[in-house]
Amino acid sequence: MLDNLEAYQAGKHLPHIISKSFMETFTVGLGGSGMTLAVVIIMAFILKKKMYKDVGRLALGAGLFNVNEPVIFGLPIVLNATILIPWVLAPIVVTAFNYIVMAVGIVPAPTGVAVPWTVPVFFSGMLATNSILGGVLQLVDMVIVGFIWYPFLRMLDKQPDSVL
Repeated sequence: MLDNLEAYQAGKHLPHIISKSFMETFTVGLGGSGMTLAVVIIMAFILKKKMYKDVGRLALGAGLFNVNEPVIFGLPIVLNATILIPWVLAPIVVTAFNYIVMAVGIVPAPTGVAVPWTVPVFFSGMLATNSILGGVLQLVDMVIVGFIWYPFLRMLDKQPDSVL
């Protein structure tokens, strides 16, 4: 992280894409582990079952600040085999996508500035990269995560209540 910060301050090319601020801002910084902010939004506004809508609405405030325990235990994600696939897949896909986008130069790499993990999506990306493109990338990430999670959430939403 300091290598990037020193290079940024000197006006040189940033030597590292993968850094602490990359991991905190472009992986965990999308609603916590599993990138659950998109999940909470889908639950609150798209799913039909009242239980999921209620959990989504309750978890939304915390999710905006990357605190996802309400959805982890409220969905529940813990010990749920159906949810394991998007829980693992979304961070891998989005992290690889972010790395490629930054390696190609479409979005600048994080400058090395330490951004608190509770800074909301868009603002944390902007602060980490010192560019609005960092924030836009996080919004694109949210869409990708939503597409990955949606089929699994719909499957849960269609299950009879007795299975829940």
